[in-house]
Amino acid sequence: MSAAHTFSLIQLIGLWTQLGATALLVGLFVVMRRYSPRRTYFSTWGEAWGALCAAVGAIVVETLYQMAPPALVAETGGVDSPVIRSLLGLSAFGRLLFLALLVAGTAMYTRGFNHARFFRIVTPLAALWSALAVGGGEGTAHIMRWLAAPAVAAYVACAWFLVTLPTGRAGLGTRLTGAVFASHAMLWVAYAAAYGAFPFIHPTPGSFWAELATYHGYVDLLALMLLGFGMMVIQLEDARREVDDARAELSVTNDRLRRMALYDPLTGCLNRRAYDEGIGLEFAKSTFGTVVMLDMDNLKWVNDQYGHAVGDELLAYFAGVLREQIRPLDRLYRWGGDEFLLVMPGAKVDGVAGRLAAVIEAAPPLALSPAHGGEHVPLALSLGAESYSSADQLPQTIERADATMYADKRLRKRTMTPANIPTVR
Repeated sequence: MSAAHTFSLIQLIGLWTQLGATALLVGLFVVMRRYSPRRTYFSTWGEAWGALCAAVGAIVVETLYQMAPPALVAETGGVDSPVIRSLLGLSAFGRLLFLALLVAGTAMYTRGFNHARFFRIVTPLAALWSALAVGGGEGTAHIMRWLAAPAVAAYVACAWFLVTLPTGRAGLGTRLTGAVFASHAMLWVAYAAAYGAFPFIHPTPGSFWAELATYHGYVDLLALMLLGFGMMVIQLEDARREVDDARAELSVTNDRLRRMALYDPLTGCLNRRAYDEGIGLEFAKSTFGTVVMLDMDNLKWVNDQYGHAVGDELLAYFAGVLREQIRPLDRLYRWGGDEFLLVMPGAKVDGVAGRLAAVIEAAPPLALSPAHGGEHVPLALSLGAESYSSADQLPQTIERADATMYADKRLRKRTMTPANIPTVR
């Protein structure tokens, strides 16, 4: 096998490997795109890998053509035939589109860049640049020298976009991919040197630069795999942020739903379910205390006289008055209907009922709207207070307080006279 064919075989193996890896990346981007429909930058990066796959495919065909029997090559126009030039032009154009799409995708990710106008300008420029690169007639060396400048500019721009991200947006993926973009820029400077772009560097046979020109397909393979990996990490980081946002929003929604389940929406008090789940009772269960059952005496009368809307207003007003007078560690529950439970940790039963009755008696009446004559409805209630000494006594203490409250209600009904019936004032 001649040296030329050996060189072509080495390049072909590298190109085939690069083509397979690039095609795999394209497939991976297509699959991942299904799970990130709103990330247009990721789609643009996927299109970039598609353009590179087409470019590598064209150069693979061109290399296979050059390895064909000399008679066949001669019959079809030789190594400088229009077919070869077309394949080289397609490869150069695909690589330039790859670079443009990388810049567009990275700018979209970092700056919210709109790439529509960008491509209207870049696409014809890429076609012209690839035609000039192929038109020199010097083969791969001439094309690589022409591609080096836009490649270095594109990779430097992408690296700059990523490394200048604010700290809050920067992550492992952006730092890694920014570093890979920077390494690609340096790599293309080395390619330019290896293909004779700098007059002070002479790539003699056996030198580092000559070896780099021979094996640059393998170097490209490693560099491109790192770049694809970095892009995947960025996409996964974005997906993780979306999941974290969704989890936080779900947590807020769950908290809101839990609050709706544990609080009475009318009065803002904890409800009976909250008591059953022990909400607000942590301190109450660790010490002695007093429980008070309260029942409004005139709610039915208000509902019958003015309607349930005014009755609801009276309930909310009563709960507000009571909350203003109790301690922060006390817990008020709407027990059901017009009944309320008040748990007072560390409080002695002596005087509790009297103090609460005095608070309610001193509270100003509820002022009704002009639609109801602007009348005033006083607060009237019966209550019962009982003490407990340990947490396991709470259920029985509540039952006793409930019985005491009903006894107070019966007594109030027996002692009511036309002068003290709780009506409007």
